[in-house]
Amino acid sequence: MIALVRRLAGPAAAATGVLGLAVSGTVWNFYGRLPGLSGTIASLLVLAVGLVLLRPLPAPELPVSSSAEEPADASEPAASEDSVASGESLTTAEAIARELAAEESRKPEVVLVTYAPENLLPGTTLPVRKRRPGASFKPYREMTDELFKS
Repeated sequence: MIALVRRLAGPAAAATGVLGLAVSGTVWNFYGRLPGLSGTIASLLVLAVGLVLLRPLPAPELPVSSSAEEPADASEPAASEDSVASGESLTTAEAIARELAAEESRKPEVVLVTYAPENLLPGTTLPVRKRRPGASFKPYREMTDELFKS
């Protein structure tokens, strides 16, 4: 529960600061009310607190497992496991990249299947016929006939 509050405190404070800044700035600028100025200052302070709380959180420690527990076709390279075992902490991007690579390796291979290949071949749908002018072309044709009568 505490971790959830810590994760949501920064975005909540930043959102409150931004919304308060918009409302108090509107009150101060358009209505000329004094609470708008103090509200703007308070919103700037709340926004600053929110930005401080939005700093990157430390990465959780990954448990180092022995090679006997891992399958033979481990998708992670051994060099990156050595860096974790030696005490280097992973950045958030590296941790996300590892998780995505592990998920991608577990997914089955996608096979593209078409259930109606004879209906999807180009050139086999409708016969192509020459377009002919419609009824809206008649006034233009009458005008050109009058021009070229003589």
